[in-house]
Amino acid sequence: MASTSEYEKKKPGILQWLLFILIPLILAATIATIIMIAAGIDVAGFAKKYANQVPGVSSLVSEEEKESGESGDVEQKRLTAAIESKDEQIEQLESELEAREADVEDLNEQINTLNQQLETKEEGTEETASDPINDISTSFQNMEAERAAGILANLEDDTALAVMEQMSKKTLGEILGEMDADEAARLTNAYAAGEAQ
Repeated sequence: MASTSEYEKKKPGILQWLLFILIPLILAATIATIIMIAAGIDVAGFAKKYANQVPGVSSLVSEEEKESGESGDVEQKRLTAAIESKDEQIEQLESELEAREADVEDLNEQINTLNQQLETKEEGTEETASDPINDISTSFQNMEAERAAGILANLEDDTALAVMEQMSKKTLGEILGEMDADEAARLTNAYAAGEAQ
């Protein structure tokens, strides 16, 4: 009997069972979980899937999902509203951008038109400035016929003929009428000869 009492004395207790069996199992499960997470396996998804199959635990998991789902819905609605607000702002800014681009195009067209007008005026100014005969002719048309006749008679024939070509026929007739008859006849013959060429 001595052997039974020794066995009963040496009989492992519950604490020893926990230490030698339960702790190594927990350690092995933890290491296996870490390895699966490192491998890219969704351990939490598997745990929820199997927890939903356990009768007591399934009600706890589904309640947690409902709570997180409701808060997720609120968050999703908030984010959706924020996105819609940003989309409206983007549309408004795009329409403003299009309006600004249209304004820029209009202004560029105005600049081009003004540049063309400026070039035309500069060309006209150059032509007018480079044509003193036209200026002299205009001056003769604006002065009295008697005075213009005296000046025209004293000009060189080439210059006088060029000025006469620029004048209106009425003004030319008035000026020639105020000249000496011989001088008027000479200039008229030269003018006619120039017109014939």
